Amino acid sequence: MSGSGVRRGGRAGGVLVAASVLLAAGLSGGCSTSAPSAPDPVDVAADADAYVYGAAPVTLARTRANMTCLLPVNELFNQAQLSGPDSRTVVAPNVDTLYSIAWLDLRAGPVLLTHPDMGERYFGFQFLDMYTNVFANVGTRETGPAAAARLIAPPGWSGQAPPGAAVVESPTWDAWMIGRTLVESEADLPAARAAQQQYSMRVLGPAVAGAPPTLPPNDCGDNPAPQALVASGPEYFDELSAILAANPPPPADRPLLDRIAALGVTAGATPSGGSPETVDALAAGMTRGDRQITAATATGDRVWRSLPDAGRYGTDYLQRAVVARIGLGANVPEESAYAVAREASDGRPLRGERGYRLHFPADGLPPVDRRGFWSVTMYGPDMFLVPNVLGRYAIGDRTPGLTRNPDGSLDVWLAAAEPATGTSNWLPAPEGEFVVMLRSYLPTDPSWTPPEPEPEG
Repeated sequence: MSGSGVRRGGRAGGVLVAASVLLAAGLSGGCSTSAPSAPDPVDVAADADAYVYGAAPVTLARTRANMTCLLPVNELFNQAQLSGPDSRTVVAPNVDTLYSIAWLDLRAGPVLLTHPDMGERYFGFQFLDMYTNVFANVGTRETGPAAAARLIAPPGWSGQAPPGAAVVESPTWDAWMIGRTLVESEADLPAARAAQQQYSMRVLGPAVAGAPPTLPPNDCGDNPAPQALVASGPEYFDELSAILAANPPPPADRPLLDRIAALGVTAGATPSGGSPETVDALAAGMTRGDRQITAATATGDRVWRSLPDAGRYGTDYLQRAVVARIGLGANVPEESAYAVAREASDGRPLRGERGYRLHFPADGLPPVDRRGFWSVTMYGPDMFLVPNVLGRYAIGDRTPGLTRNPDGSLDVWLAAAEPATGTSNWLPAPEGEFVVMLRSYLPTDPSWTPPEPEPEG
């Protein structure tokens, strides 16, 4: 069901289907027998393609480096509190679930994950390879609530699993596990923690002979920021080359990897030490590639930007880079649907001082399975939570005290100042620009689109 509100210039609102990458580069003009011919357009685009290709794995590797300075690999960490403004490691944290995090290095051998019977509580363990593809989900939707064990195995593993443990093979030697345990209310937090504390993880070993090299050691306290890729200059490509060596990429990536090899971007190489001409090309490619990602992140002529291919990117490296920028760790769409809005129904950027209404008709709330949930979360333009006077960072189907209109519809107010209707349905926004994300866990209607934010002033 489409949302209500004024349409921009008569154009249809709704969810933007992500555009595929279109790179148009090259030299134009005539040539003569005395002048060199123009470079092939694909070769000219290779430096930007290399940057776009690396954006997701480098962002993930940097996130891993920062987190493993505090959390040892192959150990499960359970977050005891819901995320808040101080949660600034991974963009767009949700405030609906307790996170359980583990960074896996499967060179040490397979890892055994177990969980108790979770009853009616939503939970999920999501597994991502080093290229941010989701290769498995364990939990409410995929495997059910009953107590179970899963063995996460390295690529090509052929050992014997413990009795009753199903094997999940990782495509890469390093992997990221994100666990989510739903918190129904503030009063439910202790029970959610108790369930979380029954999760367990351990390495079974032995170490795998002939495994590829590990990722480079961390420089704790001086690791480059995951959200500032361009700032590293051509050394960014050294990071990408290290990832290629530690985690051989999918065979489908070979055509692009063959193209960017001419720039020195190969497994284990240091492209930043190449010829001045090549290094200059890499630097220019970073700028052009980053602009491509920024342009693809925009919503175009739609208010909401969806992530319909999250978790399964194939060779759509631009879409993969976009998700890494605005929602690193996004799950596959049947598990959770995401829609991001940066503009109002009038096409202007969302700003806290203006104020907006999200109007959900009585029969137009986000459609989710009874075991799932939905929420609208407020972020600053950098996709992190911002402190506010209520300490409220999301409104959803579990928010206490929401007021319905007489016809059963629901209005959510997005504004920096308290609306005239009071605080019950107010999601406080920062002054200046902001972003909202609507999450639907266990969505039941992929065609549903959120209502557009309607400006109040």
